[in-house]
Amino acid sequence: MAITIQNTAFKFQIAAIDDQHQQLIDLIVRLDESVGGALPDIFGVLDELQKYVRDHFAFEEEMLLKHAFPEYESHKHEHEVFEAYVRHLNRRIHLGKAELQHDVLAFLKLWLTRHIQGSDRKYAEFLKQRGVVL
Repeated sequence: MAITIQNTAFKFQIAAIDDQHQQLIDLIVRLDESVGGALPDIFGVLDELQKYVRDHFAFEEEMLLKHAFPEYESHKHEHEVFEAYVRHLNRRIHLGKAELQHDVLAFLKLWLTRHIQGSDRKYAEFLKQRGVVL
């Protein structure tokens, strides 16, 4: 399942968020392309994904708190669950207890797609209604 920010379902016309979502998508695409490849490459992309997820979610959460987004707590919880999954996956692959497989990538793509098109779209509309520019 190819995903791209060019798809309008992923764009909010909020440059800072659109750019960050594109970077997340690019990392997952890179992971997908690395399935069956060299472990050092997979480790590098997984480490980068874990760090980027943490940084992106922190950015979103700070912005949502600053603008008093009413669904902040549930949005933050979604982030915490996904970040824990990525951290756990990364640790298991580094320890040799799991392999990067297409079903794992399918889950990552599905989660990201649903999160951006659902939860993130809600806060984007909320911010736009309040005239917030990032």
